[in-house]
Amino acid sequence: MASAAPNATVGGPLAALPKLPSLDNTFGALLLGSFVGLIQYGWTANQCYTYFRTYPKDRWILKGLVTAVLVLETLHSALCMHICYYYLTTNYFNPPALQTGVWSINLLGVVTGAVILASQSFFLRRVYLIGRQFRPLVALAAVLLFGEFGFATAVTIDTFVHPTLHNSNQAWMNSAGVGMAVLADTILTAALIFSLHRSRTGIRRTDSIIDLLIMYAINTGLVTGIMNLLSLVFALAMPNNLIYAGIVIVATKLYANSMMAVLNSRRSLQEQGSGYVHTTSYDMSAIHRQRAAASRSERWNVPTDTPAAPTVIDIKVTRETMRSDPMASMEVFEESKMSAGEAV
Repeated sequence: MASAAPNATVGGPLAALPKLPSLDNTFGALLLGSFVGLIQYGWTANQCYTYFRTYPKDRWILKGLVTAVLVLETLHSALCMHICYYYLTTNYFNPPALQTGVWSINLLGVVTGAVILASQSFFLRRVYLIGRQFRPLVALAAVLLFGEFGFATAVTIDTFVHPTLHNSNQAWMNSAGVGMAVLADTILTAALIFSLHRSRTGIRRTDSIIDLLIMYAINTGLVTGIMNLLSLVFALAMPNNLIYAGIVIVATKLYANSMMAVLNSRRSLQEQGSGYVHTTSYDMSAIHRQRAAASRSERWNVPTDTPAAPTVIDIKVTRETMRSDPMASMEVFEESKMSAGEAV
């Protein structure tokens, strides 16, 4: 009988404590999504640093867009960190606090919508520049993206008005917003792939670059589309947990990663499409005209017709390095020309 007293003493206080809810499919999912999202944020920050060093002469609108995306991504990452700290550290043993929304989780929806809208505006502009026949699709995708941002804003307002998490209003608004993002991704990716495929010329070098651009478009659109589709499925099937929110965190980071990857790939694609030319004496006017015509489209990385080569260039000594195939070894050609009445 004497040995039973300690057990009763230990069991009494533990039995009186409130039962903690399961956090695996709620804040555990948010924590995992934040882990992956912070890794992706590091990629985005590095890509932005590379962009500003590599393309200092880009138009101010592109630089402003990159800056806006980086600021929004930083805010998004800070909100994710505060959510995890507030619920899993400050209130780790306070079950009532796990049922109500804190300001950071309330703001997460509208910031997520802003990141997606800012990143996708770059792809909207790129498809818009391809041709007039794609502009109705661009308008439809823009309406869908603004609709997604509207639903994200509505979720934020609803969480401030009704701070209880996992209510039915938030579930259907999240599902509608994610569905619009999926449809907009599909439209923009399909339009870009169709335009690139139609731009094939039959020239091996040009077609290889077009195939590479198609692969980029498929990869960037496919990854974000899959993540958004998974989030939509979980939001519809399990509206009372936060698994879909953890997936949305990862998908949001992918939008910024995709935009920066496309911006930073322009120089490498240009180098694959043309050789390096070093001349000691030449008329720069024709080359300047050719590069100026291509620079406007290159800034947005849109498919364009290959400009005709300059017809008259006075070259005395030219050294040209060409890549006929991305995997072939480099060939060096040296050519010397003699003008009339001049000695070599």
